[in-house]
Amino acid sequence: MREVVATIAADGTTDAVVLDQYITPFQVSYRLSSGTAQVTVTDPYPVVNQDFTTATFDWFTAPTTAPNATGFLGQPYRAIRVTGGTPGGTLTVVQSGVK
Repeated sequence: MREVVATIAADGTTDAVVLDQYITPFQVSYRLSSGTAQVTVTDPYPVVNQDFTTATFDWFTAPTTAPNATGFLGQPYRAIRVTGGTPGGTLTVVQSGVK
């Protein structure tokens, strides 16, 4: 994927940056200006009764132990965001293998 830059809103969060969990190997680099990176395994495009519905994400702090590290995800996740950040700051995400 091309570099995606999400801006931290007034509430201290960014929109979810959807990741491709099927790319192998799964490798995502991220950089945040402030706050805490959170990831989710929740489907960002849920379907109920054959209609897309709004996702209700279950966020947790991005892991920092192998195969992950601070600023790197080596396990598949569905999306990433920032929480507790300074408004106007950014989250930059790059996933390898996606054009």
